Amino acid sequence: MTETDLADWLPIADAALAIGVSTRTVERLAKASRVEQRLRPQAGSPPVAVYNPDDVARLASERRRSPAPFVVGAVPINRPFNGNGNGQDLTKTSAGGLVTSLAAHDSISQFFTLMCHILQSPPSPPVAESLSERPVLTLDEAVRASGWSRTYLLRKIHGGALKAEKDRGWKIRRKDLEQL
Repeated sequence: MTETDLADWLPIADAALAIGVSTRTVERLAKASRVEQRLRPQAGSPPVAVYNPDDVARLASERRRSPAPFVVGAVPINRPFNGNGNGQDLTKTSAGGLVTSLAAHDSISQFFTLMCHILQSPPSPPVAESLSERPVLTLDEAVRASGWSRTYLLRKIHGGALKAEKDRGWKIRRKDLEQL
């Protein structure tokens, strides 16, 4: 059996960088025999583990699969896009006033339909408005709602001036916070 030249084999840090994983994962791959590992002797120090560059390149290419090619279908320029070409308008209006095409089966049309829907939807209420409707607040929410510091509220809780219950964190009733 001929001796393999280990000079071009990769140390663990280089193999991990090339594959795009941690050094621990490279060790696990070697244990599972997915990448060949050998010990390269060094003068005056213990041998160092090195990894087969062909196996490392194969694993790197498996992890970085190329995306599917991006192809846009042809659309006739002379006539409006109306679906099946029989002259019928295949659009409908949803309950929110969003106009969608029944023929929008490709991902690009679906993406732009979704983006239009997001842009047409009303904005969500600010955090302060949503907090004002909740009867029970966490300690962090109570800090934001009251304007007092976390330390001040904890001091009041431990002193008995502010009623609160400990259930996976402090829970404070809004009316108790307002009476403080």
